[in-house]
Amino acid sequence: MSNDEDPFQCFGEESDSEHDQESALFMLNELNERRNNLVLQANERISNRANEISERHHTDKRQDDAKSIPCEDLPKPVILPFSRPLYMGPMRIVESTEVGGNRGYIATQDLEPGTLLLVEKPIFEWPEEQIGRELGLVSIQALLRQECAMDLLKDMQQLYPTKEKVDIVFRKEGNDSSRVDSSLSRDEEIQISDMVKLMEMQFKGSKEIEATITEAKHCGIQVDEIDVYRILLVMRYNGFGSGLYLHFSMFNHDLDANCIKFQPDGSSGVSDMEDRYSEVRTTKFVKRGHPLTLDYLDPREQSHATRRRYLWDQHRFDIGSEDSIKNPQLRQMYAVHGLYPPSSIDSIDFHAPTYHVESALKELEEQLLEAKNSWSVMSSKFRQEAVQDILNLFEHASILCEASLECILAAEEQLGNPCHVLLIRCYQLYLNSAELILQIGFEYGHTSCHSNLRSNHVHTIMAKFVTTCHKLLPLQLRLHGNDHPDIARTNHDLANMINSMLSQSPKSLYDSNIEEYSSFGKCQVMEAKYMREFRRIDALYPKDTKLKVAQYQNDKAKSVTLL
Repeated sequence: MSNDEDPFQCFGEESDSEHDQESALFMLNELNERRNNLVLQANERISNRANEISERHHTDKRQDDAKSIPCEDLPKPVILPFSRPLYMGPMRIVESTEVGGNRGYIATQDLEPGTLLLVEKPIFEWPEEQIGRELGLVSIQALLRQECAMDLLKDMQQLYPTKEKVDIVFRKEGNDSSRVDSSLSRDEEIQISDMVKLMEMQFKGSKEIEATITEAKHCGIQVDEIDVYRILLVMRYNGFGSGLYLHFSMFNHDLDANCIKFQPDGSSGVSDMEDRYSEVRTTKFVKRGHPLTLDYLDPREQSHATRRRYLWDQHRFDIGSEDSIKNPQLRQMYAVHGLYPPSSIDSIDFHAPTYHVESALKELEEQLLEAKNSWSVMSSKFRQEAVQDILNLFEHASILCEASLECILAAEEQLGNPCHVLLIRCYQLYLNSAELILQIGFEYGHTSCHSNLRSNHVHTIMAKFVTTCHKLLPLQLRLHGNDHPDIARTNHDLANMINSMLSQSPKSLYDSNIEEYSSFGKCQVMEAKYMREFRRIDALYPKDTKLKVAQYQNDKAKSVTLL
């Protein structure tokens, strides 16, 4: 879900009433004090676990001295009343203090990179009127209108914050605040109370909340304001860009995630399957008993300040300062001019270099997305009368390409760190812009005499494409490890572009001032190396989702028959 503002922002506008403003200010001060205590406690837990996490970063897990946890010593699985997904791999949900959020997936056997872990359809996709807006009550109203709304709400009771725990906090008999429930810690009670109070500050007494409760009654569903706030929190803290999932929501976050979630394309054989679905695969070797994690951010390459604020707003946990990143290689990717900028869970430093770089990236990325969408429409329905529109789009793409180069130069200067994580997005922005220009040029250039479509201009773009990929690849390896799909794509792009340049304009490649590309023979060696690495990684992620799902469903059906 794309939004100019954080779609999961939990804070509303200030009240127009002076009395309400004073009350809200008092409540905010109290909430801030409670929140700060929770943050300190959370950071302490993060610090205790960070050394173990850092030992797992960018190392060959097969060479790791640590032993896999014996199967009989694994924590007992937590059985949740969810409908079965399309596919579930060798993992289980456990409750353990060693797992983030005290609940999450662990591997039940050693897992190779590319192992399929989960295939699942969303139980609810965001309505069209929600797209591009802050995630709000309009989505709850759309959910209530679903024929299976009661079943959806029942499933959502198990997602954080669970109905059981919210009820403990807000529906205690006689409002006895001294009552202690063993299933809810004091920290959790304070956190849940604070989250719901923030919802009250935003929606209480509003027409939106009244409309939502009225919609529920019309659909024969009894809910009150507390229920509505909990449902919205569940959506905000567990939702993905494509919708709300049950089993996916059980994955915990990690900066050094070992899994990736993505929507398969038609090449993986899912285009003819009923409804949309997503899948999760490992991107690293994971030992039995170790947590399975995703990176909640998209794009992943964001400053530490942005990551910290986003994860607090959306998921209500604080990752702490950069000091919590114990792995030196990863930590260095967030330094600015050798220092680690201060960060906060609830404020933005508008003067920070990372803020300016991210703002520029966001604007250019949105413009590029619009241009790519326009080209997709034009190329699929080419008409002679659309020639001028295509030419205008080419000009716009060329401007974006130049702007992305300026963005790279500005970012390199402002960040003062040749391996900063934001440079990955800068380089990718140029590569995607250049790719669009080359697509238009190759498909349309032969029919036009436009100067920028001539071969010398195209060859300059191709040479810059190679040098940019050359700078991007080591940063991706540093961030993702050796077996990530992004590494495969960059190797593939390098191999193909070098091959094209050797046949069209090898001198442009020799003149790139990169030793590895200074002669025909060296270019051939590098081309073969990149293609070999692409094929190695690509083989880790076989296009077997449809087959795996069919086998899994068949096995489950047989087991039910035997019972």
